Amino acid sequence: MPERADQAALIFVSTETNEERVYSFRELHAEVQSMAASLKDLGVQKGDRVLIYVPMIAKAAFALLACTRIGAIHSVVFGGFASGPLASRIEDAEPKVVISADAGSRGGKPVAYKPLLDEAIRLSAYKPAAVLPVDRQ
Repeated sequence: MPERADQAALIFVSTETNEERVYSFRELHAEVQSMAASLKDLGVQKGDRVLIYVPMIAKAAFALLACTRIGAIHSVVFGGFASGPLASRIEDAEPKVVISADAGSRGGKPVAYKPLLDEAIRLSAYKPAAVLPVDRQ
């Protein structure tokens, strides 16, 4: 990787905020390592399931790659899901951890994820061991 470390690995473009961020291979590796360490600190191991409920942000890619790095199985749930369908996905996946942002944006309007996730966990017969909150940046 040293010869490619500073080359672009991930280009994140947000149509909601009109922002663009380029992550080098070095930066992407550091972000994935950090997310994997956070998951491991929460007890996630090879074969465990992780549900990812975040908007279309770079951290979604970091979460996917972090799960792959530690051998966890990931399930991505569209951020537009309401509490009922989200509870159903939680019951189906039985994740050890849910990764979620506090909110997202759709059509320029904020969508609060945390209340939807809290309600989904309340409705679900299966309760994840932890929720890993991520910043929307």
